[in-house]
Order: sequence, then C-alpha cells, then structure tokens
Amino acid sequence: DKIISSDSHVIEPPDLWTSRIDPRFKEQAPRVVSEENGDWWYIDGQRINSYQGGAYAGVRFEHPEKLEMSARWEDVRPGGFIPDERIKDMDIDGVYGEVIYTTVGLLAYNTPSSDLLTALCHAYNGWIAEFCGPYPDRLKGIAMVNVDDIEGAILELERSRDAGLVGAMI
Repeated sequence: DKIISSDSHVIEPPDLWTSRIDPRFKEQAPRVVSEENGDWWYIDGQRINSYQGGAYAGVRFEHPEKLEMSARWEDVRPGGFIPDERIKDMDIDGVYGEVIYTTVGLLAYNTPSSDLLTALCHAYNGWIAEFCGPYPDRLKGIAMVNVDDIEGAILELERSRDAGLVGAMI
C-alpha cells in the first residue's frame, strides 16, 4: 500500500522571494529578519510568521513544553526545503507521495496589493516547481494563484501546469 499525504507543506527558504521576485517588488517581498526571539517573516513591512512549524518536528509528542511561537532558520529540518532530504524524510515515515502547499505563502494572500500578490505567486510557483521537479512521481506541487486578475491568473495556471504543478490554491 502506498501512503499519500494530500496536505503537506514546504518551509520556504529565507531568500525565496527576495531572490526571485520581479525587481519592482523587491522592497515589499517577503523577507526574514532575525530578532532576539527568533527569525521572523515580514511581508511589505508586516511581521507575519516565524519558522516554528519547520523547527519543532516531533517536539509536541516528545517535549511539548519546549514548543514556542518562534524559531530560527538554522533549526528547520532540511526536508522542509531540500527535495532530496524531503524524500529521505518521507521514506522514514512510510509516505510514498505528497501534495505540497506553501506555508508563508498562505499569509501572503492577506497582502492588500494585488500586483504584489501576483508577483509573490509567480516567484513561489517557479520555486516549488523546481523543488518537485527531481521527483515528479512523489512530489506534487500546488501553485499559488491571485484571481483578482482573471487573465493573469489563467496565464499563471498555464505556466504552473507546464512547469509540472498539479493544482492551485486561490
């Protein structure tokens, strides 16, 4: 029997958007800022999330008292952002395949600027297609799409499909 996870998430690397976004949006792009209590994502100047989801794998079962709302990038399991490591983790867990969604990108949908959201989706979709590319039978990426601009959304869906992504969230 093959186990398929239909709701898995990546942990986006700190430079995902700053290195890939349309240069017009570079200053507004999601970025990581190291603070005293952890590394935090900021989008367009607003603090949104830390790396706790990727840094505390298994902790809630073994040491729930150690769970915090913040974490450091260097504590994130490599399987969250490196495909070869992801496959190793999946093999350990007995999971054959995953349908993979964004993590930080979920909060990007709160961005008031439709143009910025479109640029965020485009940059993420290129990255997740590359992430899944080496293992097309096991890693199935889900695109981010901004439907504020229907024609642009259709183009992004087509581009994402052509890059190997298998679905989209809106």
